Amino acid sequence: MKLINYIKGILFFLVPFISLLFIITIFYYFDLLSNQSIKYFKIIILLLSCLSGGFYIGRKSQNKGYLNGIILSGIILACFFLINLFLGDLKWQVIIYYLIIVITTTIGSMIGINQKK
Repeated sequence: MKLINYIKGILFFLVPFISLLFIITIFYYFDLLSNQSIKYFKIIILLLSCLSGGFYIGRKSQNKGYLNGIILSGIILACFFLINLFLGDLKWQVIIYYLIIVITTTIGSMIGINQKK
């Protein structure tokens, strides 16, 4: 698979992720959302972003969409791990967060390759 497709897949992950987090941050700033609801919205935004990135990769792959989804999630995890390495410590919640990324991106790529046919 071409490297350009993985870069586009990362963009299909990052654009919704960053834009939706920005919108949620604005709502939180103006006290329209509570601190508890922000936690749930962050997970929902992560799921939607991983699904969109995985869906794109699945649509562009020729076969084995799950493998391409795992590769894309590995790239995303490497970026998050480097950020977490410098900014925080590794807790069990972060590991669960990473597992959610892998599973959701893989499911998104499997859906994407099935939609192509």
